[in-house]
Amino acid sequence: MAQANNDNLLTVRFDSIPVLNDGASVKAGRPIYDDVEVCEIRFAGDMKKVAVFPATEAEPNETRLKGHIVTYAEVYNPQYMQFKNGQQQTVAGTPLSEAAFLTEGKRRELRALNIHSVEALAALDGANLKMLGMGGREWKNQAVAYLANAAGSADVTSMAAEIERLKERLSIAEKVNPAQAASEADKDADGDKSIEDCTDDELREFIKKESGQAMPANTGRARLLERATELATKPEGAAA
Repeated sequence: MAQANNDNLLTVRFDSIPVLNDGASVKAGRPIYDDVEVCEIRFAGDMKKVAVFPATEAEPNETRLKGHIVTYAEVYNPQYMQFKNGQQQTVAGTPLSEAAFLTEGKRRELRALNIHSVEALAALDGANLKMLGMGGREWKNQAVAYLANAAGSADVTSMAAEIERLKERLSIAEKVNPAQAASEADKDADGDKSIEDCTDDELREFIKKESGQAMPANTGRARLLERATELATKPEGAAA
């Protein structure tokens, strides 16, 4: 089976089914069944198409790509492990319940078409998109917009976290080496001088200034860094 280019369009579920063992049945004179683990794949926008393969069978695309046998259980390992652990097998992506632009009735219609995530709705195209009927293109476009907005929010959150990290590093740099603090503010994250960048002499001077005690002359750099970090990050007013 050629795997879809977009895994968001697939709903994958593992199960164990009884399969008649012809040889054992003939030998025993009665029906003998083996429990076989299978991978069941359904396709978004298609109610009829279902592909079922032994879980330990090689998945053609991945096997060809990696040059060795890669089974369906390995390709879809999260779902397979949920199956093995007796857990509910979840669908990757953002649940339709999070899509405020859909009514509950429309969500049920989509799930009946094997569309279980916003990502799957956004990825629909061609004949499968037409299965949604009137309004389908608009729902797809809203799903695309939803994911784009979510990605933008993630970027903003990441940027805010980076700014806070830089502020913390600059605060430490200012305590350790005030003369260089101003120039630190103009550098990017890769160019910041962190406490690890200070020389041993700078660390010794900072430790003596903050604690009132000089470190022994034979103190190694690892201990200097440890002590300087303790002093640089201690709360205001706390004992050194």
